[in-house]
Amino acid sequence: MVENYRLHPGAASLRVAELATRRIAGSIDAAIIFAVFIGFLGLFRSMGGHLSFVRIDFAVYAATFFLIYAIYFVLFTLFSGSTPGMHACGLSVVALDGTFPDSRQLLWRSFGYLLSAGTLMLGFLWALWDEDRLTWQDRISQTYITAASSDESDPSAE
Repeated sequence: MVENYRLHPGAASLRVAELATRRIAGSIDAAIIFAVFIGFLGLFRSMGGHLSFVRIDFAVYAATFFLIYAIYFVLFTLFSGSTPGMHACGLSVVALDGTFPDSRQLLWRSFGYLLSAGTLMLGFLWALWDEDRLTWQDRISQTYITAASSDESDPSAE
């Protein structure tokens, strides 16, 4: 049986988190990523590296930043199901049925984060037009972000 790609998360008992809360979580994650990137550049310079502002160096800086971004989102998504920004805002990732996503879904969500960022953040902006306020990574992985924990809707968790 083929899963319905357009299945609405409203069918589950947990609501999609508000865009404003998700933006705050994203801002926290962005601040952490930028801090790590600046720390990396500082460490590079302190070890004798030379920072210059020519075209090839900007390409290296951009590639390094994207690598840090990728590592951040892939590791936090795969191993904890949420990023530090999401955790600070009380958000969690759930499958469309309201349960905690399996490893395959988290892997697809990690890929979705990379795809969304690699298209100049278009995958994140997509939530502004999506009828369910879902991003590309939500649609790809068939998961979504909620402000409630997945344990609240699962009667077997008691």
